[in-house]
Amino acid sequence: MKLFLCSHFSSVGSLIKEEIENKKVAFIPTASLREGYTGYVGSARKLFKKLGAIVTEIDISTEAYSTVQSVFGDADVIYFTGGNSFFLIDQLRKTGTDELLKKELAKGKLMIGESAGAIICAPSIQYIEQMDEKPEDYSQEDDAGLDLIDFYVLPHYLTAP
Repeated sequence: MKLFLCSHFSSVGSLIKEEIENKKVAFIPTASLREGYTGYVGSARKLFKKLGAIVTEIDISTEAYSTVQSVFGDADVIYFTGGNSFFLIDQLRKTGTDELLKKELAKGKLMIGESAGAIICAPSIQYIEQMDEKPEDYSQEDDAGLDLIDFYVLPHYLTAP
């Protein structure tokens, strides 16, 4: 499985430029939708553009599953922005995109997870509740993550996001 997990993508994304240059990228800003500050989303867009990536931006909380499936199927890279980890995992599970993502990763696609996008890869996201508030409309009975990794990512350690 190919994962690139980070705190701030635009600061480190050039480390994997060969994986991004001229590739099709599914850009998922869903985690950022309920955040006040979203400068990191624009920074990531700029880096992808600089590297010649062909970006398709899609919000999994509003798009039809068939559209998400088509975008993911066409992409070489699937990128999740930072934002609220609980909102993101809730939307992934509600829409079935969590299982779709796992199928696409099993095909060898690269997932880039920035902040919340990295946190959701852990076995559970409960540990991040001190950093992220659960949305009032959070619908999950547990705080299970995607369980793609066997450790816990702590982005922005000793720094503000």
